Amino acid sequence: MTAVSHSGPARVVASGEVTSFFGHPLEIQLGLPEGPLVVSFSFQPGSTPSVDSTLRDGGWSFTLTGFDDDRGRGSAEPVLLAELEHDLVFLHFRAFRFGATPDHTLHYTCFRVPKAAVGWTPTPKD
Repeated sequence: MTAVSHSGPARVVASGEVTSFFGHPLEIQLGLPEGPLVVSFSFQPGSTPSVDSTLRDGGWSFTLTGFDDDRGRGSAEPVLLAELEHDLVFLHFRAFRFGATPDHTLHYTCFRVPKAAVGWTPTPKD
């Protein structure tokens, strides 16, 4: 039997825990009916935590700098990944680094929610 998870009006479309391989970037591929959405995470050392996000063809790249402790850091609230015809796709994540290894562990959840359920007003495009 397949489990379906929800949180409020949002349906969980993907979730998991993954650990990088020898410090290489992580990539999550969401198989949405409209087509794949790819989200990648790379990790950089640094004393001040920051997130640099870049829209790329077919998804997003996140560079996480200074996410180097075992308490973890992540999104304070869901991050908008995609606006579809009737729905929005959001990501919530938290990354950890244990010990002196170059590897990071990422916990993530991706949600799909109807625009009407969150009172979505798109940003006007130029």
